[in-house]
Amino acid sequence: MAALEATLSLCPVYSSSSSSAKFPKPFLYSLKFHNSISAPPLSHNLLFHPSLPITNSPSRKLCFELCSAVQEIVTEEKSEKTHESNQKKKLFVVNLPWSLTVVDIKNLFGECGTVVDVEIIKQKGGRSRGFAFVTMASGEEAQAVIDKFHSQEVSGRAIRIEFAKRFKKPSPPRPPGPQPGETRHKLYVSNLEWKVRSSHLREFFSTNFNPVAARVVFDAPSGKSAGYGFVSFATREEAEEAISTLDGKELMGRPLRLKFSEKNTDKSENQKEEQDQPEES
Repeated sequence: MAALEATLSLCPVYSSSSSSAKFPKPFLYSLKFHNSISAPPLSHNLLFHPSLPITNSPSRKLCFELCSAVQEIVTEEKSEKTHESNQKKKLFVVNLPWSLTVVDIKNLFGECGTVVDVEIIKQKGGRSRGFAFVTMASGEEAQAVIDKFHSQEVSGRAIRIEFAKRFKKPSPPRPPGPQPGETRHKLYVSNLEWKVRSSHLREFFSTNFNPVAARVVFDAPSGKSAGYGFVSFATREEAEEAISTLDGKELMGRPLRLKFSEKNTDKSENQKEEQDQPEES
């Protein structure tokens, strides 16, 4: 939408009749809107009756309505331009090393200009999720950061940088839904070795029991094991027996901790299931 400058021209167009006439004829005011682009100005003729108070003139109401419309368009256009300008200064940085701090990022990107703000997105526990929003002082400086650091290695990780598409903190991923085969007789299995996968977990429990489902939870966006998982059984009795038999038993050198899964224990907003994550290298 082209911006309309807040400039109005009121040009009186007088009647040819004598100004000394007892009942002067109505005269016109030409109202023009000067567009900011090279297009002809928009115009509207307003008819005024000198014999009527201007406060009662329908043209006066129309004039105010048109002026209000122009002001609203100008305000909206300025807001859009401000939004676009800010958007060109804000960067979305992905695959950051978890150890990187706000000061580290400011020092790094400061090579390309002034870093106005750094927001590292973190998990509930305070650990970095590996991405951040960085605002530079100008669009040119933001572009310089992309040109210099995109795909470059920082502390052993190739970071990716692009212009941010939105300014509010992204909503956390939707918690995963129930898995096929899982039942309410579900055990929470913690203290897993980081290399344990769902297949290992199922195999471990299948030695003595018949689990209907087994899965390991992985952290997003790192793709690494969160150190716990869930195993479901057809009956509560079998689940209780599994706790009695296998709690404290070792899997890949680490003793497992078993208990019944509490409500929403497996609904972590910062974690995804194994099938959505890449394997560890």
